[in-house]
Amino acid sequence: MIGTIQAMEVFIMKTTSRIMNQPQDYTNLHIDPHTIANWEDGRRDTDQPGHGEIWYFDCSFDDQSTLVLGFRPKSVAQVNQAGDNPNVAINYTAADGTKVDDYRAYTPAQATMATDHCELNFGPSQLTGDNWQTYDVHIEPEADQLVEMEGKRTTKHQTAADLRFVAQTQPFRPGSGYITFGDYYYNFICITKLTVTGTLTINGVTKAVHGAAYYNHQWFNISPMTAFHHWLWGRQNIGQYSVLIYDMVAAEKFGLAQIPLFTIDDAQGHRLFENTDAAHTEVEVLDSYVQASTGKRYPKKIRYTFTGDTTTVKYTISDPQEINVIDLFSQQPAAVQAQMTAQHLQPTYTRYLATSELELTQNGQTTTVTGPILYEFNYAGVENDQAHLF
Repeated sequence: MIGTIQAMEVFIMKTTSRIMNQPQDYTNLHIDPHTIANWEDGRRDTDQPGHGEIWYFDCSFDDQSTLVLGFRPKSVAQVNQAGDNPNVAINYTAADGTKVDDYRAYTPAQATMATDHCELNFGPSQLTGDNWQTYDVHIEPEADQLVEMEGKRTTKHQTAADLRFVAQTQPFRPGSGYITFGDYYYNFICITKLTVTGTLTINGVTKAVHGAAYYNHQWFNISPMTAFHHWLWGRQNIGQYSVLIYDMVAAEKFGLAQIPLFTIDDAQGHRLFENTDAAHTEVEVLDSYVQASTGKRYPKKIRYTFTGDTTTVKYTISDPQEINVIDLFSQQPAAVQAQMTAQHLQPTYTRYLATSELELTQNGQTTTVTGPILYEFNYAGVENDQAHLF
């Protein structure tokens, strides 16, 4: 979910961010409020400057290896320029922690993208989807060439994959999927749990794989660093439930609006609870710490309380252990740091392994389960006592 530094937009007028979920929003966007259509998984955005899009898979296999796949019409570095540069990011981590990165780059002439359903053909790399239910990914070995992406360089492109994904839950679209920032937007639709099966070739070794996966499709015309003060994003299978937490807080210029997304599905894939409303959300930071490398304060124990008509959820994340820290602010030259400081920006990113507790009360019956969670805290802004944290 992490992005990289892009040219920063300058906003003159302060406006408030919100999920576009009003009747007029659906009418204006030609979106059915009750159905997520097949076309919504096709190419949604354009190749104009500032526009970006990604189809993203996060896989956890039974052998404890992981795979992250990202199909993009434009690389992160290309977002603020006109024109597509279709690419595929392949990030594999073996059970022993060994990492293999393989990036593929194509010309616009080598790529086609359907707009009425999910079908991407980037050279020999393919992604096809059927109405948010199934997906097929095909990736072939390709000739050596230097490709630089996400700050990394890869020359060998020997990875191959034939993977099938089958949704185990219904897709989640908060409102229309659009979050508005005045004239700008960020769109998010996801499937929190899929099965994944097939074959994967890494370093010349082919193996059969089976496991669980997460999928999302995002498109936007604003840099996430500019749009958000911070977000906490994680997903997990905990007890008999699948949980998604995506707690976003808009940047100061967008009113520090809270956009707390949360879902619970049972083992049969039925949606038990869904939240998109800050009015039904309470966030309590019960403990915090100052990160040694960045000097920023982060939650050490955070509890969310979500309330519905017949449901109350308490969701607590505690004892986080840092897995990865990226100080995007310190990586910038002094002139860029000065510009960021003037805009109240100090972008940092931290990935954690933590303990979580889910307490679900429905119709007077309470179930409590605990388990580990991997989550990220993307923290673009500076500390602000109005940012629903401290």
